[in-house]
Amino acid sequence: MQALATRAAIMTGAILIAAAFFVGTGAFLCIAVFEGLKLVLIPPLAALATAAISLVLAFIVAAIGASIVKTVEKSERKKRGPATAEIGLELGRILGEQVSRYAGRNPVRGLAGAVIAGLVIGLVPSLRGFLMRWIKGL
Repeated sequence: MQALATRAAIMTGAILIAAAFFVGTGAFLCIAVFEGLKLVLIPPLAALATAAISLVLAFIVAAIGASIVKTVEKSERKKRGPATAEIGLELGRILGEQVSRYAGRNPVRGLAGAVIAGLVIGLVPSLRGFLMRWIKGL
């Protein structure tokens, strides 16, 4: 357990150091763009153009990140299936346990209920169609 904590601390430190270097690199990049634009524009306009370029780059990075997150979420959803399927499985398990307990205690009533439900579903096409659409929708 202590090895895991040590490893996590080392990784956190490495990430923080890398983040500091990225911030420094970004700052030097902004200074270089500003100094380059200052040769063509007056300093206030060069600063404004540098800020605009930085803002556009930030929006591009955010859009790429959002796209990646959306793609990962879609693939996760496909792997797991819809949340309604998980809920349906859990509800089916709970209902199945209750029906099984009831049928175990009252076998005659359980048999009569199953026969009546089977007859109703078999004799009423609209109910059968509704149940089939409902099951396929899960």
